[in-house]
Amino acid sequence: MGKGGEKMKMDGSILKHVRASAGLEEDNDAFDVELLNHINMSIGKLNQNGVGNYLIVSDEVATWEDLLGPKAEEKEAIGMIPTFIGLNVKLLFDPPPPSSVEFHVRSMDELLWRLKIAYE
Repeated sequence: MGKGGEKMKMDGSILKHVRASAGLEEDNDAFDVELLNHINMSIGKLNQNGVGNYLIVSDEVATWEDLLGPKAEEKEAIGMIPTFIGLNVKLLFDPPPPSSVEFHVRSMDELLWRLKIAYE
């Protein structure tokens, strides 16, 4: 879900979405190299678990539809992929206080498990 509860746009930029998830302005590209590394690592983790298309994000052009595939809207897990990538990137890019790291890791593990089930 996007702002105000609107449905996430499949043609929306992965990089822009992750920037916002990391607390950055949508047009702030100062940290793109680091964010792109974390995004691609997250996608690799999903791919190794049978989730999503193989994709290397290198700019703002790559969209969720590129990652999820054309029939992704039919999958119940569509909202979990951006959440998983956002959490994974945030944990690496701007880690939460030590007391909540375990909560974030457990949340990511559960999301990954649910995504694997949804894509089987």
